[in-house]
Amino acid sequence: MSGSKKIGAVMVVGGGISGMQSALDLADAGLRVYIVEKSPSIGGTMTQLDKTFPTNDCSMCILAPKMSDCYGHPNIDVLTSSELIGLEGETGDFKAKVFKKARYVDIERCTGCGDCIKKCPTKGIPNEWEMGVTERKAIYIQFPQAVPMAAIIDPESCKYLTEGKCGVCAKVCTADAINYDDKDEEIELEVGSVILSLGFDLFDSRLKKEYG
Repeated sequence: MSGSKKIGAVMVVGGGISGMQSALDLADAGLRVYIVEKSPSIGGTMTQLDKTFPTNDCSMCILAPKMSDCYGHPNIDVLTSSELIGLEGETGDFKAKVFKKARYVDIERCTGCGDCIKKCPTKGIPNEWEMGVTERKAIYIQFPQAVPMAAIIDPESCKYLTEGKCGVCAKVCTADAINYDDKDEEIELEVGSVILSLGFDLFDSRLKKEYG
């Protein structure tokens, strides 16, 4: 469109390995990039893998530098616990609505020390990152190499947020990073292009009866 406005920013929906590499390539070329990731950390499914085909290299050894580069890049804004809920416009001029869930922890203050997690009395919650094999607390860090390296509170499990009781994590946090008053918010972004890097769902192998 010859008369349309051109915006030199790109939104990458999905912060897995492909989304991060896309963001880094674009940011190194001088474009502003917004990574919108629904999980508390970027990294995607590859963070859950041990080795990668065909070289058998450690997946986190490949992934961790890219996660760090994305989060520290001056041209990249990382929006975790966020989802794209609306998109209007045309090529070169999009308006995107992003729903950002409350984290209840200030990622600028949180040091990732884990003191709040150790003291949290609410436990026994299935750990999504570990596919439900292990359990986590009501306040947790998604995995040891998470980026951002900051805790997040599960509002459905936290006794303070559901019952107005407890508050232990705020008492033990020396960085004063706990914010029970945090709210969900909608953010509007103006971008020229959108890359959908949504990853995949695991195949339910129970459907293949021949494999037992």
